[in-house]
Amino acid sequence: MVKSTEDVKVYFITMPAHKFLHVKNYESSGYWNFWEKQDKIPGQDCDSICGLLDSIKGKLDGKDDVIGKYSGQIMAHIYEPDGRVAEAYGVRLPTAYNGAAPENMLLINIPEMEYIVFEHGPFNYEEESDTVGEKLQTAIDSFDFSKSDYKPDNSAGRISYFYFVPESFEKRIQPVIKK
Repeated sequence: MVKSTEDVKVYFITMPAHKFLHVKNYESSGYWNFWEKQDKIPGQDCDSICGLLDSIKGKLDGKDDVIGKYSGQIMAHIYEPDGRVAEAYGVRLPTAYNGAAPENMLLINIPEMEYIVFEHGPFNYEEESDTVGEKLQTAIDSFDFSKSDYKPDNSAGRISYFYFVPESFEKRIQPVIKK
């Protein structure tokens, strides 16, 4: 584990293959803007999508049968073959998941990949959200990849995740590849 910024842990992981059930948007920038744009698409508004995601069983993150708490729901950036980056919101599921994707959602396979994780522990949402976000961004911006065996990898098919669970952590998980 590498310590880079106060209260931020930085470490590398191999995330096993999984599926990602989601909606995506190519025009949004950030969580609030994402939902503002999704709200204009019938059936893809925040309440509809979050309700559908709450009903999905077997999520890899969070707990099943937790309604209205966004359990296991995460933002992502999906790096597309055409060079575009889509913002997405969804849940990670096991590769063995065989349920149908709701009509207005996408289900993709994500292969096993290497990632760098920037993680801040629990914090007070009302008082510290901005500060924690700034600390994480500082850690990301200042991380020296030359001192590791990895480099960032935003090539097609890669995905980054953003976890926001103030009572537990905030994490930014970004794809990397061995040098």
